Order: sequence, then C-alpha cells, then structure tokens
Amino acid sequence: MDTLFQDLRYGARMLIKRPGFTFVAVLVLALGIGANSAIFSVVNAVLLKSLPYDHPERLALVWETNPKVQIGSDLLPVSAGNFTDWRSQSESFEAMSIVSGANFTLTGTDRPEQLGGAQVSASFFKLLGVEPAAGRTFTEEEDQPDQNRVVVVSHSLWQSRWAGDPGIIGKTLMLNGASYTVIAVMPKGFNYPKATDLPAYFQLPPQTELWTPIALTSRQISSRGNHNYGVLARLKPGIAIERAQSEMTSVAQNIEQQYPQLAGWGVKIVSLEEQSIGDIRLILWVLLGAVGFVLLIACANVANLLLARASSRQKEIAIRTALGASRLQIIRQLLTESIMLALVGGGFGILLAIWGIDALLALSPGNLPRMDEVRVDGAVAGFTFAVSLLTGMIFGLAPAAQVSKANLNEFLKEGARGSTSGSRANRVRNLLVIAEVALSLVLLIGAGLMIRSFTQLMNVSPGFNPQNVLTMQIFLPQSKYSRGADQAAFFKQVINRVEALPGVESAGAITHLPLSGMEESGNFSIESHPSESFDVGSIADMRAISPNYFRSMGIPILRGRDFSETDSEQSVPVAIISESMAERFFPGEDALGQRIKRGSSNAEYPWATIVGIAADVKHSALEKQSRPHMYFSYPQSPFGYMALVVRTSASPESLSAAAQNAVWAVDKDQPVVNVKTMEHYLSTAVAARRFNMTLLAAFAAVAMALAMVGIYGVISYTVTQRTHEIGIRMALGAGQRDVLKLVFGQAIRLSVIGVGIGVAAAFALTRVMSSLLFDVTATDPLTFIVIPLILTIVALGACFVPARRATKVDPMIALRYE
Repeated sequence: MDTLFQDLRYGARMLIKRPGFTFVAVLVLALGIGANSAIFSVVNAVLLKSLPYDHPERLALVWETNPKVQIGSDLLPVSAGNFTDWRSQSESFEAMSIVSGANFTLTGTDRPEQLGGAQVSASFFKLLGVEPAAGRTFTEEEDQPDQNRVVVVSHSLWQSRWAGDPGIIGKTLMLNGASYTVIAVMPKGFNYPKATDLPAYFQLPPQTELWTPIALTSRQISSRGNHNYGVLARLKPGIAIERAQSEMTSVAQNIEQQYPQLAGWGVKIVSLEEQSIGDIRLILWVLLGAVGFVLLIACANVANLLLARASSRQKEIAIRTALGASRLQIIRQLLTESIMLALVGGGFGILLAIWGIDALLALSPGNLPRMDEVRVDGAVAGFTFAVSLLTGMIFGLAPAAQVSKANLNEFLKEGARGSTSGSRANRVRNLLVIAEVALSLVLLIGAGLMIRSFTQLMNVSPGFNPQNVLTMQIFLPQSKYSRGADQAAFFKQVINRVEALPGVESAGAITHLPLSGMEESGNFSIESHPSESFDVGSIADMRAISPNYFRSMGIPILRGRDFSETDSEQSVPVAIISESMAERFFPGEDALGQRIKRGSSNAEYPWATIVGIAADVKHSALEKQSRPHMYFSYPQSPFGYMALVVRTSASPESLSAAAQNAVWAVDKDQPVVNVKTMEHYLSTAVAARRFNMTLLAAFAAVAMALAMVGIYGVISYTVTQRTHEIGIRMALGAGQRDVLKLVFGQAIRLSVIGVGIGVAAAFALTRVMSSLLFDVTATDPLTFIVIPLILTIVALGACFVPARRATKVDPMIALRYE
C-alpha cells in the first residue's frame, strides 16, 4: 500500500509539473469518456433498465394478424368480440386488458381543456402491478355500460390542475359533457409505456392524464369486423411466450370456425419490453459503438502524447533502471500516471455527460421511450469509472512497455545520435495514427450514409405543400354535439369565420392530418366488382374532408373535381380517391363515376360516387409507400373530431390567436389543441432520422478532428526528430520540394494505410445499419469514394504546418542540432 501511495504522489507531481500536457490529455479523454457516458445513460434507461412494472418480463401485447391486410404493419388492432373470446378461452394468461386511446374535454373550470387519456378494462392497473398513490382503481362492476362514470387521474394532472389537493378523491369532473367521479391518483411518473414499434393507429396520447373504464357494449362485442383496440396481457408464472402463442393460435382457429367471415385472421404475441424498444435498440447500439470508436481514437492520441513526452523522460527512466528499478516497477509507475490521467478525464467527462444529456434530450424526437428516465445515476457513474480505468490501461500500456525498455547505455548512444527515441517508438506512433485514421473513417462513412439517407428522405415529396399552413385539432364532446348535423354545422361556421380573417387564403378540415400519427383504415366494396366486395385485401385509409381542404393543403386534383358546398347531407353521396387506389383497384378502366362504400356491400353506409382522383399523399411516413386513400365529403360523413387547416399569405403563427378566437366565437367552451404548422409535422416525421444523423455526424467530426490532431502531432514530432537529417539533406543540395516530398510522403503512407483498413472495416460494419437507411445501400459507392478522399485531403492539410516548418530549416543550425 505504501508503494501505491508513493506511485500516486510521484505521478501527481509529474502531471502537475507538465500542466500543458496534462490539460490537453485530460481534455481529449474528457471528450471521449463524456460522450460514452452520455450515450450509455440513454442505453441504460431505454435498453438495460426493466420497465417500471411488477415482473415486466411477463407483460405482453396481443395483436391480430392477417397477411392480406396491408396497412403498413403486420400487427393489427383487435376487435372487441375477439378480445372477450381470448380472455375466456385462454389459460396462459393471468389477466387481459383491452386498451383504447381517448381524448377528454374538461369543462366546468376556469377554462376548457383537452386532455389525453385512455379507456381500459377494470384489470388494467392490477395487471401492470401498479398501485395508486391515493384512492382505488376500477372494479368489475364499474366496467359496465352506464356504470363507468369514474376516472383515475395522473399525478402530473393532479399537481398542475389541482395543486396536489388531497381532497381530489371523490371530486366530480365534467368530461366530454358528462359527470365523472375521481376515485384515484396514480403515482408520480406512471404512464403507459411509449412503444416505438407500435402501429400509428395504436399510439396512446403522448401524455396520458386520465383513465376511465372502457365498458364494452354488447353491440361492440358482437361486431367482429371493427378492429380498433389494443390488448395488454400478463402471462402466468412459468409460461413462455412461445407456449402462449401456440395456445392463442388454437383459440384463433376455434374463433374462425365459429365466425367464417374471420378466415385468415390470426394472433401475434409480442413482449411489452421488446415492443417498447422496437427499432431504437439498433440505433442506440450503433451510437454506443460510435462513441466507443471516439474513445479509442482519444486513447491513441493520448498514447502518442505519452510517447512524445517519454522522450524527455528517457534519462530519468534510464537512471532509475541503472539504480536498480525493475521493468515491472517502471511499468507500474507509468501506468499509475496514465490511470490518474484517465480518472481525472473521467471526472470531467461526467460533467460533460450531464451537459450532453441535456443536449440529447433537446435533440431527441418525441417518440423515444423512457427518455424522462435518462440521467447520471449510480449505473452511469460506475460505467464511467470502469471505462476510465480501462482507458488508462489502454493508452498507458504501450508507452509504458516501450519506455521501460530504456537503459542508460542505450540512452547515451541514442543521445549521441541526436535521437530521443528509437525506431520501435516511431513504429508504435505510426501504428496509432493508422488506427486513428481507420477508426475515424469508419465513423465518417457511417455518418455519410446517414446524411445521404436523410437527404434522400427530404427529397421525397409528401404530396402536399406544407409552407404557410396552420393546423389545429378540435374534438367535439358527444354530449353536446351528438347529431352529425350539429357537428357539420359547427365546423362549417368555424371554417367560414376563419376564411374571413385577413391573411387567410383558404381553410378546410380533415379527420386525420397527414403525418400526425393518427390513422383510420377499413374495408370497402366496389359496386362494379361484386366478387371483390369486402375482400380482406380491399383496405384503404379513410378520411372525411371539407370543401377547400385540398386547396388549403396544396394537394392537386388530377382528374374530376373537388368537393363543393353542394355536396351536402341531402345530395348524392360522393367520394374522391387517391391515384394509387385508382391504379390498384380500377386497372384499365376509368374510376370516375364508379360507386364504392365503406364495409361490405350490404353495410349500412351509402354507396358513394367517385367524382375525383387526387394525388397521393404520404399520410403515415415519408419513407413508406403511399397507401390507397378514400376521401368522403364531411357534411355527408360527419365526425366529432376534425383538424382545421388554414393556408395563409403570411406567417401562419401570426394568425394562430385569430383562428382560435374564430372557434371560440362559435362555442366559447370548445378547447382547441395541437396548434401547429404543417412544417412542424413534416419536421417531426423526420425527427428520428435527423437525431440519428446529427449524433453520428457529430461523433464522426470529433473523431476526424482527433485523428487530424494525431497526424499533426506525429508529423510535427517527426520533423523535429529529423531536423539534423533534413539539415544534411539541404546542405547536400536538397530543395524545398524535396523536403516537402519527404514530409508529405510519410503522411501519405500513414493516411493511405489507415484509409485502406478503414474502408475494409466500414464495408463490413455498415451493413449493420441497413435498416436505418432510406433509398441508400450500406455500401453506397459515392459515400465510399468521396469520404476517403475527403479524409485523405484533410489529413494532408494537417501536415501543412510541420511540412512548411521543415522547409524553413537552416542547414547550419540543423547540423549543430542535438
């Protein structure tokens, strides 16, 4: 122990004695270790921590499947009737709960407010194993029609709306015009997990504030064709998902025999932990690997610094060896100094990680799960400490082993030659630089692929013009607007008032905005194709729109006409379909004038005549192929929720207040939510890819900068070391061009070798990123040609200063150089 303290004291003195060297080394290490700690904090929160529920490994989501239904996901929502049969016939599950997102209008307070919530089975909270902070959860009796006027509120809503009033239990709230009694407050931080891999049609509100019993009616249960719900289940102890899947497949087959119209529908069980992570797992591991490369480059840089510094310690080491110090003692002392450097760098790295986490949270897209749990905790601190120790050993071992070989005789011989280190040290330095170039090139190619992919995505036309378009969502309470005619009249008045505002070019409305994450799909029938009527593959996205919606969004009508004010409830039902729907379901014929309807040919919906064909729109995501779309005239197909779309001649934000006032002029108690521009929705749609690209590009830029510093350091040190040789060459007639060739020759050799190794490594490693790319292959030739050329040019640029300094050597001074 005394020896250890002696090594620590001596190491501290040596580091303090060279403050410039210590500062640079600590800074480089802090960057590398801090980046690793910041990314690990995200990996820890999202991938490594268990979900905050009782035995989360037993929780699963149960979906329906049908290979003929193509709506962007093979996981389909569940019908209420199938859920009830699953719950009664399965034996692998301890409990099952049906879940549906909902929006609630809170009134009767100082201001109306729209709140996101969910309707769930009575078993929902017990299934998750979460107890309320106050009160009780639902009973089976309350999960019945007309008995479900109870509500559970979130901790955040309790604090923000009622300032944590302990008398909240038993309080009456007016939700959607009906009276509900508060029976519980959930604990702080409780929420249904965000699931990045969930289909868009089953994403609960980002912040769920209220829960009410779903209270399925007999009509909902008997309707097997309406697939609208999600199902959460808890496996019994010891039951594997594979066993449950086998059982549920048999249950689905039994249901199919009982209901022949459900032929082809199956069941898929997915672990909740797996589904809550989704595709984010891959990008997080890619980012952690990227910062690992940055740390290795930082280690190589510091190792080179230590090798350069060792030249000034050759005499010290040689004398200590001559006085009896063993090689092991020398290595131990030098490793102690390296580890001390790394621990100091790790300490500053933690501070950088705290700042970096704030930056990550600011940059991260809203759909990343559990980002509110990202922080520097004990696990992150332990990771940082372990990485610091490992880093100290990695960058300290090679210099320590190299320097410890020195002895007094060798030092005197090399000193007589004017050399401060042997050729072995030079080879180590060169190998470190080659490794830096190779590692940085792998990161740069990865970043280049992400940038190319993002550029390709941004070149995709969404099918509409997002500029100068303001949107806002309005959910009408059923208790106040129960009739379709009242709903249609409300939105017609609002649109008329908004269109009359100065600066408004046009206004319209739609049930689900493009790229908003809200979807509605269903079967349809074609009158002229009775054999295909209600075929399970006849699926289209369906939306109700007002006149002028297409004009307001900048969506062209390719053939036929737009809806008009004459397309009212009393007139002949009409529809507009998308170009892709016309091509797919009406090949070789004119779709205009054909009649279609929602559901089967004998459904209660009326036949609608196709009067127009509109251009395709990217409703779900820019990277996905446009799906068939059916648009119905809103007055003929009214809904209680619509998104108002306003095209302006000036900044859309400047008209936000006026547009909301126009809504309140029609109904002062009507909340208006999600007041956003279409450019915001477009930006959000690519936010995840932008996040991935930005981080990988930032890490690649840091890696390249560190590699260039490494090349500069080695070439600069080599020029200093070879000053005597350069002087002799110049004295014998060598010109500046010859000296430049000498210096740049070494740089070119190191760069070319590093680039060659880096290209080979990137060719193998970037294949992992294939699923993260859009319209770009993992071996994109342009990226693999341009990026190495850029890195080589930058590497040569890093040599310019030391090369220029070499040409200024005075032969007379150089010949006397020691």
